[in-house]
Amino acid sequence: MNWNELRREAERHGYVFVKHGKKHDKYMNHSTGDLIDIERHWSQEVRPGLLKTLKKKIGF
Repeated sequence: MNWNELRREAERHGYVFVKHGKKHDKYMNHSTGDLIDIERHWSQEVRPGLLKTLKKKIGF
């Protein structure tokens, strides 16, 4: 899964863009108050361990 696909999944699960960082964008789920960082390397693959952690946090 690349970063762009992960961003779309996060948005589908209720995360909305909050602000730009230097290399990451911040997304927040207002219903849970959870904040995640998503890298802006859209076409690169997400590292497996990080992908597992983010999938668990996002809820898919």
